Amino acid sequence: TGLSVLEEPWDPPAGRFDRARPLLLAADLPAFRPWRNRLTHPRGHVQLRLGRDHLWYAYESEPDQDDWWPRGTPDPDPVGALTGLDTLGDA
Repeated sequence: TGLSVLEEPWDPPAGRFDRARPLLLAADLPAFRPWRNRLTHPRGHVQLRLGRDHLWYAYESEPDQDDWWPRGTPDPDPVGALTGLDTLGDA
């Protein structure tokens, strides 16, 4: 599933996706930029993608690159999906 989430962008319905950004801000994370089913860290090195299974998948990349690597464990909570990513401390 993580690979299909990586390779197949889609437009999720309002609801879970729209609630994710305030949850990230409440967790003291910066404002992630939305695009389709993706939320990207302002520095461009961390991304969350909402799967069709309604789970959040975390990915990491070098800033300004388009080579994303799955990280962590899928989670219904966007903040939970980021748990354990060391690069968030680089915010």
